[in-house]
Amino acid sequence: MAETFRARFFFGAVDRFRERLICSADKGFDVDIFSLTLSQQRLLRELALQTTPDSPGVSLKTLAEELNLSSSAVSVMVEMLVRKNVLERRASEIDRRQVLIRLSEAAWGGIQEFDNACAEFFSDLSEAEQQLLEKLSGKLSGFETLTSTKPEME
Repeated sequence: MAETFRARFFFGAVDRFRERLICSADKGFDVDIFSLTLSQQRLLRELALQTTPDSPGVSLKTLAEELNLSSSAVSVMVEMLVRKNVLERRASEIDRRQVLIRLSEAAWGGIQEFDNACAEFFSDLSEAEQQLLEKLSGKLSGFETLTSTKPEME
């Protein structure tokens, strides 16, 4: 009989990875993304996927829909993250009544710090192992279409 997948082992490994990343990270940026809650990091990740450092941002309504949360719940998170210098609110240039949410410059620096720490953390993996991990991560997160559209490296 084949051994069943041990979800607790998997999530334990993910937690240990996160802890090791937090402990090894350089704390030189204005924003420490590692100290944010998982919900706040999820909001940051969504903004990082939808925007660039030069883009105007996204509406609160769009953000709430993408996160599958109420606008009021997202509004509370946004307010906390604005106070922490993680997010910025800006009036839309198209419709001045609409407020757009975007990552602060400091948050983009924190994301770069995270990307660098991940690159260093995974540098011991072979190219094939990294591709497999990316593929599995995409499948688990529902983004398999994003990772499958990348050209395969030979």
